[in-house]
Amino acid sequence: MNYYWAKFKKLNNNIFRFDTRIYLNLVENPSDNDLCIGGVVGKNPGSALPYYYDSNNLQKIDLNGDKLLPNVRSIFLKAYKYSNKTIYKNSYIQVLNLIYICDKDLSQATKRIEEYSKIIICDAESKHFPFLWYVWGGYNEKLNIYKQRFCNLNIGLNFYFSTKNKKIINSVPGLKDAARHTQGLKHKLVIPYISNII
Repeated sequence: MNYYWAKFKKLNNNIFRFDTRIYLNLVENPSDNDLCIGGVVGKNPGSALPYYYDSNNLQKIDLNGDKLLPNVRSIFLKAYKYSNKTIYKNSYIQVLNLIYICDKDLSQATKRIEEYSKIIICDAESKHFPFLWYVWGGYNEKLNIYKQRFCNLNIGLNFYFSTKNKKIINSVPGLKDAARHTQGLKHKLVIPYISNII
């Protein structure tokens, strides 16, 4: 059983992580029938890797020091407690990324992704999301070309916590907007808002 699941694929000797899910309760056999309550959009998968490599099925994730996934889970658990709402069985938060190549060094990841002739996206991006929370940081010339596609997804609500304005903004961040990452973010700044949309 695990909280964190994803599909891993090797493409040209690079490992990609797709369909990453943060389950609010422990799950033994995740499925396509599980309930996606919303999503989070980050830069790229960091150091987390599969326990066992299998290109076709959802695998348990070995966090390997990765902080984003447990941090997001903690925020959502607090939001459910704050709102006194029920966590439904097998409900999860989808994690999307600007780029899906696994590397804890972002500059290396952006160099390696340039080896590919087209943008490699996750099939999960085609889902309908009740909301997407953007945590991809600020302006980054090499990553900006990967941000545009998120303006066209099937989303109920887009939001991010603005580093500049110190508040939540209801939109997809612009290229120059700083969408605060969860690392170091005080949970109390986002929990009341999230508790209203879950």
